Amino acid sequence: MTTKAARLQQALEVKARLPVPARASRRVEPTPDKTPSRAGKIQVNVWLSPDYKRSLRAVQMRHDRSLQALIEEALNDLFSKYDVPVISED
Repeated sequence: MTTKAARLQQALEVKARLPVPARASRRVEPTPDKTPSRAGKIQVNVWLSPDYKRSLRAVQMRHDRSLQALIEEALNDLFSKYDVPVISED
């Protein structure tokens, strides 16, 4: 009867004899997004205070609109303010 330590040692020795697979390149190629609604669009990330999220969610609930639609509207208001073309996605 072998002890637990002996079985562990045996497993380690077997593992040590296994061939080491070739290392894959660390560079990860971007995979195309398969979501049709995202086709032709990009993602924009920002870091904001949690207060912004709470306020956005409050407007979202009160007006039953998607977060994306609200942010698009806010950006178009900003574009108008600074006299740059607004975006129309129909």
